[in-house]
Amino acid sequence: MQNEVPSRRELLLGLAVALVLRFGFAAYSFDGKQIFGSFYDYERLGLNLLAHGMYTITPPTPTAIREPGYPLFIAGLYALPGHSPWALLAGQSVLSAATVYLVYLLGVLVFDRRVGRLAFWMACFYPYFIYYAAFIFRETLLAFLASAAFFLLARYGSAPAGAVGGGIAGFMCLANTATGPLTAAMGAFLAFGAGRPRRWKGFLAFSLVAAGMLGAWVIRNAVVMRAFVPTSTCLGVEMYTSFTVPYEIRGTDAQNAILGRPGDDTEYQRFALLPEVESNRAFRDASLKMAWDRPMWFAKDCVGRFFGIWRIVPRDRAYTHNTSMVRLLALGSDGWLLPLAVCGLILGWGRPWVRWMGAFLLVLTLSFSISQAVIRYRVTVMPFVLILAARGGLWILDLRKPHGRPDPALS
Repeated sequence: MQNEVPSRRELLLGLAVALVLRFGFAAYSFDGKQIFGSFYDYERLGLNLLAHGMYTITPPTPTAIREPGYPLFIAGLYALPGHSPWALLAGQSVLSAATVYLVYLLGVLVFDRRVGRLAFWMACFYPYFIYYAAFIFRETLLAFLASAAFFLLARYGSAPAGAVGGGIAGFMCLANTATGPLTAAMGAFLAFGAGRPRRWKGFLAFSLVAAGMLGAWVIRNAVVMRAFVPTSTCLGVEMYTSFTVPYEIRGTDAQNAILGRPGDDTEYQRFALLPEVESNRAFRDASLKMAWDRPMWFAKDCVGRFFGIWRIVPRDRAYTHNTSMVRLLALGSDGWLLPLAVCGLILGWGRPWVRWMGAFLLVLTLSFSISQAVIRYRVTVMPFVLILAARGGLWILDLRKPHGRPDPALS
């Protein structure tokens, strides 16, 4: 297998397969009216940007309920064919297929063409990549931005590349500010681990562009919302819900027994009735008080979320598709990909860029362990996981060779 290098025809075939799988599943799942998603706010924000030129849920009242990155992405796609939901489904399918190609390029860059080839086909058929391209979730955009930024910084590392990489990573942060630490880690990679001359110039360009993009959002909120909002005004309620409701019953009727229903006299419902900025502040302060008053409980929950984001089988939820099928797909994909990735991380630890990929995985996991750890949040860094899994898989395949000799190109 040492000389197995993918041809251009094979890569084009794989990209075509990836695109057909993603758009085909999206077309199958779409009811022709409303694209399902974690929240419909993103689409409404994007449409109102186009229709009214305002960042608002209900015109003309401004909002900061969501970070602007994903609504801007949606607005850009809807602007082309006249507000058709099919534009979003097609755009995300193309973006996910582009991520598959980036996985190949990164696999070649970090290891070699064998790893790149195997990672390419893994990414092509990876169920979560196919699934999230069909719905209103940020993960398709985030996975593309994370892999694109890392490839650009690793491949070039110059000041212009740093500026473009800072723009990509900054937009990733604006799509989900929980990726802010990941953005900072990529800046640190450019400064200390890119292995290119003039890396400090690249780091400076990266930092100025990324910080400028996030700063523009903060300034907008200070002027329009008259408050310091570095993330979004739903952060407080997300923290409060995560700290108050056990994850096992999130999204179920049992959650209402804790939080109450609209009209009930509960702390949650009282905070929810406050104006947007005040509501966010009340939820945030209550969450911080819970963490401060019960530090051991908070630390234990953080540890649980740290490992929970990497669990293989999702917990029971009201999935849009058969729960048993979701479990089988999880076991048939992440059930072997995640162990192989651990193997690949250990085997490739001597390569500096592999250590940085491990750092990216750690940083993102720590970010979400503080508040909530939904399985889909790890999709942002799954391109790196697939590359490491390909390395681990090839090591196992090499053991089957005569005398179990590994490929020297991977050592």
